[in-house]
Amino acid sequence: MTIDPTFATLAPIVISGLSLLVAIISFVMNYRLNKRDKERSEQLAEMQLRLHELQLQKEEQAAEKRESSRVEARHVLVGLKSHHIRIANTGGTTVTNVTCECDDDNAPYAFMQDKEPFERLEPGESFDETVLFVSGSPSKFVITTHWLGADGEEHSRDNIITW
Repeated sequence: MTIDPTFATLAPIVISGLSLLVAIISFVMNYRLNKRDKERSEQLAEMQLRLHELQLQKEEQAAEKRESSRVEARHVLVGLKSHHIRIANTGGTTVTNVTCECDDDNAPYAFMQDKEPFERLEPGESFDETVLFVSGSPSKFVITTHWLGADGEEHSRDNIITW
């Protein structure tokens, strides 16, 4: 068995060429993967930064809500024909001396304010005032709530009521 002299000289060259080609292909693929990983790492870092900023903003808003006072009024239907205006403390502090007023020109038939001024409303608490509607009563009107916040300052808010 004899080996062809050209094969013996060309085999190491072909093998070296193939290994060089494989090395170049793996280098290019490794370069592309590293580049893509770097881009994704930058995107991830940017997303983490935005997420951190959003979390800080959410915490600031929650702290602001805990420290602020807010009293809202809304229409509540009780049963089939009984209407109430619910005055609720939706802020984060205790409020005192809660009152509300309705514009006489654009008001329901009767707005009974027998519980006012409400001395103290803790966060999340509410009280109801009875309201009567008749044919011709406006279906949309404004109730202004007034209260003293924890800081002792008087606050007010206009609430649009629809029924």
